Amino acid sequence: MFETAAVYALISAVLLALRDIFGRFAVRGIDPITGTAFTAIIGLPVLWFVSAVRGDFSDPWPGLGWPLLFIAIAGIFRVCFARTMLFAATQHIGSARTSTIVATNLIFAVIFGIIFLGEALTFTIGMGAFLVFVGYLFIARSHTNHKRGGSQNFPYVGMGLALGCALAFGAAAVLVRPAVGFFTSANEANFYSNTFAVAAFMPFLFRKGKINEIKSWTPSNWRFLVLAGLSASLGVTFLYLALANAPVVYAFPISQSRPLFVIAISWVFLQSDERMNWRVVAGALAIFTGTVTLIFNG
Repeated sequence: MFETAAVYALISAVLLALRDIFGRFAVRGIDPITGTAFTAIIGLPVLWFVSAVRGDFSDPWPGLGWPLLFIAIAGIFRVCFARTMLFAATQHIGSARTSTIVATNLIFAVIFGIIFLGEALTFTIGMGAFLVFVGYLFIARSHTNHKRGGSQNFPYVGMGLALGCALAFGAAAVLVRPAVGFFTSANEANFYSNTFAVAAFMPFLFRKGKINEIKSWTPSNWRFLVLAGLSASLGVTFLYLALANAPVVYAFPISQSRPLFVIAISWVFLQSDERMNWRVVAGALAIFTGTVTLIFNG
C-alpha cells in the first residue's frame, strides 16, 4: 500500500511542478484571482469525465455530512486561497523560487497532522521538517532577477504570498486525509472539492468590468490557463490517491519533491525567465533531503 502511495505522490509531484510553471505564464498580465478561477473551471470537465468513466457517480455519495464539508473546505483552501497566492507569487519571484518556498507546506501538514490526526512525532519527522525549513532559508536569501527601480530587492511580497499558499495547502491536505475514504474514488472527491472552489469564485467573476477584462486575454493566456488547469486537477487527484493509501507524514512529503522538477524544467527551458544560483539549488536539495528523511519514517 505504501509503495502504491509513493508512486501516486511522485506522479502528483511532476504534475504539480508543471502547474507551477504553466501558472506563471497563464496569469502574466491578468488578475491572478480571475485566472485561477478559470483553471478550476477548466479542470472540472476532466475530473467529471474520469469519474463518469469509472462509474463513480453510480454509487451513493457520502451525503451532507462532515466528509463533504471537509472536502469543500479543502477545495476552497487549496484552489481559492492557495492556488491564487501561488500564481500571484510567481509574478514576483518566478516559478522555481515560488515552488520551492511553497514546499514548506510540508511543515504545516506535519504539524496539523500531529495536532488534529494524532500522527506520531518522531525524530525523523522533526529532522525532515528542519531540513525543509533550512531549504526555505536558502531560497529566502536568494535574489530574483526581477528589478524594481533599477536595483534588485528581496522579494518580500512574493515570499509572503508563497508562505500563505504553503499554509493553505498544508491545511487542505490534513482535511482531505480523513474524508477522502468516504467517496467512491479520490477523483470523485477532487471533483466535488473543485466544484465548491468554483462556486466560491463566482462572485469575483461577475464583478463589473470582468467580462471585458476576460475578453482582452491573449491566446497565450488561454493556452497556459488550460495547461495549468489540467495539470493542477490531475496532480491533486493523484495526491488524493496517495493520501487515501498512506498517512499524511508519508505521502505528502513525496509530493513536495516537485521543486526539483520545477528547477530542472526552468533551467532547461526558461533560462531567460529563471536565473538559478547556488542558494536556490541548495534550498531545493535541502527540501528534497527533508522529504526523503520523512519518507523513511513511513
